[in-house]
Amino acid sequence: MLLLSIGAGSPYRIVFGAILVGSLIYSLHFATLQRSDLTRLALERTDATIRATVIADAKTTTHKVNGSILRKPQQSFLVRAKWIETDGTNFYMRLPVRVLSSSNETFIPGDEIRISGRIIATKEKRVAATLIGDSKIEVIQPAGYLAQKLAAIRDEYRKLARQLNSTAASLIPGMILGDTSLQSEEFSRQMRRSGLSHLTAVSGANFAIVSALVLWLMRFVSRRVTVQVVATSIFLTLFLLLVRPSPSVLRAGVMAAVILFARASGNRRNAVSALATAITVLLLLDPFQSQDPGFVLSVLATSGLIFLAPDLTEKLRLYLPSFLAEVVAVSISATVLCTPYIMFLSGEISVLSILFNILVSPLIAPITIIGFMAVLLLPIPELSTALLVVAEHLSGWVVFISELSGFTPSWRLNPLYLIFLILISTFLNRNYKALFIGLIILLGVVNLLPRISFPGADWKVAQCDVGQGDALVLNLGNHAAALFDVGPDPTLIDRCLKVLKIKSLPLIVLSHNHADHTFGLSGATKNRELGEIWSNGNVRLDPRHQNLERIVRQGDLARIGIYKLEVLWPQNSFSSDTVLPGDGSKENNSSLVVLVTLEAIAKDPVFILITGDIEPEAQIQILRGVNFPKIDILKVAHHGSRFQSDEFVNETAPKIALVSVGRDNSYGHPDLGILRELTELGSTVRRTDLDGPVSVAWRFDEAGKRYIFTTRTMRKEWWRIQWL
Repeated sequence: MLLLSIGAGSPYRIVFGAILVGSLIYSLHFATLQRSDLTRLALERTDATIRATVIADAKTTTHKVNGSILRKPQQSFLVRAKWIETDGTNFYMRLPVRVLSSSNETFIPGDEIRISGRIIATKEKRVAATLIGDSKIEVIQPAGYLAQKLAAIRDEYRKLARQLNSTAASLIPGMILGDTSLQSEEFSRQMRRSGLSHLTAVSGANFAIVSALVLWLMRFVSRRVTVQVVATSIFLTLFLLLVRPSPSVLRAGVMAAVILFARASGNRRNAVSALATAITVLLLLDPFQSQDPGFVLSVLATSGLIFLAPDLTEKLRLYLPSFLAEVVAVSISATVLCTPYIMFLSGEISVLSILFNILVSPLIAPITIIGFMAVLLLPIPELSTALLVVAEHLSGWVVFISELSGFTPSWRLNPLYLIFLILISTFLNRNYKALFIGLIILLGVVNLLPRISFPGADWKVAQCDVGQGDALVLNLGNHAAALFDVGPDPTLIDRCLKVLKIKSLPLIVLSHNHADHTFGLSGATKNRELGEIWSNGNVRLDPRHQNLERIVRQGDLARIGIYKLEVLWPQNSFSSDTVLPGDGSKENNSSLVVLVTLEAIAKDPVFILITGDIEPEAQIQILRGVNFPKIDILKVAHHGSRFQSDEFVNETAPKIALVSVGRDNSYGHPDLGILRELTELGSTVRRTDLDGPVSVAWRFDEAGKRYIFTTRTMRKEWWRIQWL
């Protein structure tokens, strides 16, 4: 009735009609996936064998820390399941399935495969289930002739790039063919931090450059515009097949066509219609793209090139050469519209990301063109390699710019902050401009003060914010520190040590072999001088660090700077029998427990107790063998887990209790009962999930007879910007 009441020419009818059609198609797709036999099998976590067609290239997942467990990289790819066998029953269907497999077999999109494993439920909207493969992947029927030839081109191109053996060379197959297999985890993190991650794989801009090149070359073949457009379209289609027609690649190709159409027509209204048509077609083909961040970013970037770039180019031409003005305008336009959404997704953006994009923009077209010519000349390996060498040198500039992100700050922003600023700027009229500016200045001061003051000139101990993991730093002076555990994320521990200005680590203590305490080691050791690495003997170190390892046990003593370190645990003869819910009581109870003592300068020494993840069984054993002094600073065991000995907590009764824990973890850490118990004992409790990184300092009272402890935090309220 509402639609009938609106005039025939009303734009509201179009809007409501589009919403109705889109909702209907989305509901049909969703119902098809959710009400299938495959979904039921996934809920029951059924073991099955599937026969399916591969529809997307395999991507190697990154290392992922889940609590104590380090999940190793696997092959992740999409298939269209045709036939499933489980318990002697066969199901015939046509549904997308995500496959995760540790198998090393090679295959390409179009291959029909058979694989066995466990079917589990998935949160991924566009697939019906996930199969965790536990068998080899058997290729039953190879892909067609064209698919095999295109795969051979990709393989040959990858081999030539691998021979160059450089980070810059690994970037080229990604930009030209969407092949990111040569790019390391560290390089991917570096590109994300610098705001250049869109360059690691083929995008709409790359397609636009290639299409423009082909269109220009066709002018020498035929003067007829129709012939040029048709030939370019055919070539673009073949190029899409070469890159592999995944949803993201198809999206990039469509957006590239929109950009070319906008430039060719010179009419912004036509370009807007083309963009709207492209969005509509893509969503009708795959409605789940509406929830895909890549789709949203593609639309935003293309919108920036249509709406902002032309006007900005004209303004910049007053100050810059025409070509440079266009390059800068394109980069700024795409980045400006994409940045708010990137903040919503990750909450983090590099302070200099726009500048970084401007600096690399002039080289993107040459790299793309030269890299693409190298593909065309693969039958002549010498020429293809020579072109790749040239492209590698140009890509080296991109890599160099991305490396600068390690020396420049980035900032983490809560989405609520961004919403707040957008709402204020939207509804503010001219009469309140001064108030708005004053509010922004106030927020800036509030956010910068913690950054400027942290950790404080006289800090002695710092608890890094590394998420759901541990990393505690003991200041030795002269930019040196002893580090107790390194957390689950190399990037986070590296950032923390940079904030603390730590350049050398004479001692690293790895309490036990759980990933949330050890996996960040590569970040901690990056560009820093190293001394010894203490462990309980179970930690599996990288070969380059094995010669630094020293296995320690109860009773071992050491001095480092002005501190004395005494290992209180584990005993050689101790064996844990208790098994508590969680991620491994035996290894938790083997954690190194170290008592750090600052010898008395005033009347009393300062005692710091660092406990790893010990549970009640080990805590009670330690109490029986140790006559505890009054503990000043306690690193609360196991992220504040509820599995604590009340006797141990009461005996230590610290002045300051540090809890290293991540937000929204699935373990229920920290336990509110333990926090309440510590508070009732008079402890000042600081927890990294709410307080962010924490530093502790102390000084003497006026009589010089006892210490007064102070803490600083950067906190995590929604209005805080965290400078990293």
